[in-house]
Amino acid sequence: MRWLAIDPGTVRVGLAICDREERLAVPLEIVAASAAYPAIRAIAIREGVEGVVVGLPLHMAGGEGDAAAMARRLGDRLAKGLGLPVEYEDERLTSEEAVRLGGRGQHSDDIAAALILDQFLARRRAEPRNVEGA
Repeated sequence: MRWLAIDPGTVRVGLAICDREERLAVPLEIVAASAAYPAIRAIAIREGVEGVVVGLPLHMAGGEGDAAAMARRLGDRLAKGLGLPVEYEDERLTSEEAVRLGGRGQHSDDIAAALILDQFLARRRAEPRNVEGA
């Protein structure tokens, strides 16, 4: 299944995508937050996306704040507008890791989205699959 991951922000939104076999997550691009929905919609159509993963910015203690509410609103809009399944993935510390990987002084939102997607895919691989007839 081809997933598009989103690292939502108030200024920039990072995007990443995976292959259909769900093995490799790669940074895709960074879009302005003000134009995120139409950009994501166009990318989803162009890339044949089958599902969306939205990074959920939780507090370190695990609670949700305003940023998480914004991420959920974006996810709800995408689910309704694209008709695709939307999943949420804890994104704590991914931005810090993305800066470490991408280098200081550069925008690393797309790298953060790839880290979110990689984490999501690893969790999916670890979950037991339902097997019919078993």
